[in-house]
Amino acid sequence: MTTNNTTFVMKMLDAMSVEELKNRLAAYMMADEKLVSRPIGVEVRLADSLERSGRYDVLIILEDGSEKEVKFHDRHSRLVYIYTLLHPKGYQRRSLKANNYQALKELFSKIYFGSAEPLLKAIGNDFDHYFSQAVAQSRRAIRETIGDSDAFEIALPQRHGGKTLVTFAANGGNVIMDPSLQ
Repeated sequence: MTTNNTTFVMKMLDAMSVEELKNRLAAYMMADEKLVSRPIGVEVRLADSLERSGRYDVLIILEDGSEKEVKFHDRHSRLVYIYTLLHPKGYQRRSLKANNYQALKELFSKIYFGSAEPLLKAIGNDFDHYFSQAVAQSRRAIRETIGDSDAFEIALPQRHGGKTLVTFAANGGNVIMDPSLQ
């Protein structure tokens, strides 16, 4: 079976032009994890323009010096991700409920430059569902940005004594926060 596959592939290669070979090889090399620039940091900085996505961009910094913007699919995943980066040693999920979600409301107002009413409406009376959904969506956004990214995602609290954290930040990774968020 392997010989048939090898023979088939070799015939395909012989039939391809040099340009076609280069394009195919480039696609394979781009998908090769060993050749892709690895993430070495996270930065939250003021956006160049105020958009629906908020005043702050979240960028993953790669070892080649380039940056990739994390494209969050909703406001709440961005909010929870930035809040988690602001607390590198982690926090208990239930602590966010204090004073009617005061810490989240303040950060929401900074990021989205307005009232926190949409946040309270989204939380409704099921904070656990709201929070779980925001964490799941933030993980999805990180994966779509840098692929295999466990260290840059919000980690499972069960693995960290019940604390919500980003493992990369908790381990002292390079996290740059805009001073206006601190």
